[in-house]
Amino acid sequence: MWQTLQQWLAAVPVSSEIIQSVLMIISLLALRSILLSAHFRSHPELELESKRRSLVVSRNLTLILILLGLAMIWAAQIQSLALSMLAVAAAIVLATKELIMCLSGSLLRAVTKQYSVGDYIEINGMRGRVVDINLLNTLMMQIGPNALVGQLSGQTLSFPNSLLLSHSVRRDNILGPFVIHTLEIPVPVHLDSDAIIPPLKTILEPMCQPHIQNVSRYLKNVQTEKLFITPAAQPRITRVPFDDKVYKIIVRFAAPVEKRLEIQQAVLDEFLRVQYRLLNPSSN
Repeated sequence: MWQTLQQWLAAVPVSSEIIQSVLMIISLLALRSILLSAHFRSHPELELESKRRSLVVSRNLTLILILLGLAMIWAAQIQSLALSMLAVAAAIVLATKELIMCLSGSLLRAVTKQYSVGDYIEINGMRGRVVDINLLNTLMMQIGPNALVGQLSGQTLSFPNSLLLSHSVRRDNILGPFVIHTLEIPVPVHLDSDAIIPPLKTILEPMCQPHIQNVSRYLKNVQTEKLFITPAAQPRITRVPFDDKVYKIIVRFAAPVEKRLEIQQAVLDEFLRVQYRLLNPSSN
């Protein structure tokens, strides 16, 4: 009989799974009705609440059996569909991986407020002033090409926002209109630092002096409002060993953003003059 039924199902121009599903659902519903009727007839003393409970339990059990039956009948098709959907999902993720990372980086920047238009930043060796930000990338005017040259080169740099997920961002003007600027000057190890630092101080300190009071007041306000640990506003020049060929002079000063390049260049000019005199004592 079962073989005859299978032959009949194969001859019907409708998917055998559909027919099997319909027959299975009808059979389970009919079986539920028969069992409920028999249960109620054999227990005529049941209260309404008990009958209602039996209806709910039988309905839920029938629903579970129907779902299990459909899963068994359509197992092959479900497996093929799941594999297809998994392949499509994997392909979509692979194709849009960079896009997703860029959007994630953009969200990270917006949440953490790492930088905005007009800020001076450095990321992955790229340094510049931000001029445009969108969901996918950041555009900035390049500063350089030398690290000690803070002027705009006239060229633009664009980087995907996905870099924000894997690289740190250095922002110069975190203190708003003022900046704590640091530059490193490599010096040949045989040149006496005591002969270099005093001339640099005579250039640095007078140029920073007009701004120290305003910078100190601003830094104090920032420390009170944002609970930042702010550095001192006084200019400092220190020296540190580097290797057997050079040591480094570290120049740190506070100034308005628009004045830092002027002060830095004045210090570098004076250093070059002092270095020339030390390397060429006969020309003095």
